[in-house]
Amino acid sequence: MEKYDLLDVPHLIYVMDPMCSWCYGFAPVLHRLKKEQEGKLNFKLVLGGLRPGTTEPMDEQMKAAVQQHWQEVEKATGQAFDFGFFERESFVYDTEPACRAVVTMRYLQADKELEMAEEVQRAFYARNNDVTKAAVLAEIAFKLGIEEDAFLEKFNSDEMKEKTKQDFQIARHLQADAFPSVYLLTGHHVNLLSRGYRLYDALKARLEEALKGSQPS
Repeated sequence: MEKYDLLDVPHLIYVMDPMCSWCYGFAPVLHRLKKEQEGKLNFKLVLGGLRPGTTEPMDEQMKAAVQQHWQEVEKATGQAFDFGFFERESFVYDTEPACRAVVTMRYLQADKELEMAEEVQRAFYARNNDVTKAAVLAEIAFKLGIEEDAFLEKFNSDEMKEKTKQDFQIARHLQADAFPSVYLLTGHHVNLLSRGYRLYDALKARLEEALKGSQPS
């Protein structure tokens, strides 16, 4: 499991899954907060694993439940969705490949890790691309400057499968049982800022309060 250097500056930890609709809705909020805190806080992305290893195709009941979630996210956040997704037959909602694609980008070009997550989100939700497929994920990586063969070699490696599992373990250790989740780590202290979707102003207020509380009196 990765070790974090927590003793220099605080870390903003974001736990998400690229195939989580509320994480997609939360993307603009997170992007704004991260940009505002650049140079003040270190940033760490953790892939939580919403439905890793799923093998059963979606049935009509699950489709209806997921569609309702998407409609709620669209209404609350204004993010665009392609509801043509629900015309798919026998879709297996396995989020492990999408998570592993982001972890793979972390080890190929770390500064594009979050961008990879955001591009996978847009491909899945706004363009109805099947991001459970390695070839689709490789195309996304190519748009970010990574040769498809190099991406696929790394993506398919046992190392990346293990690193992805480690992210899932970190998420469980943080007790991130809902996505998105945001934490502030100062020293060895973990402060939960948000479990689930939160508006920017509310999240910023929670962060400022947590930072104030972490300062020595």
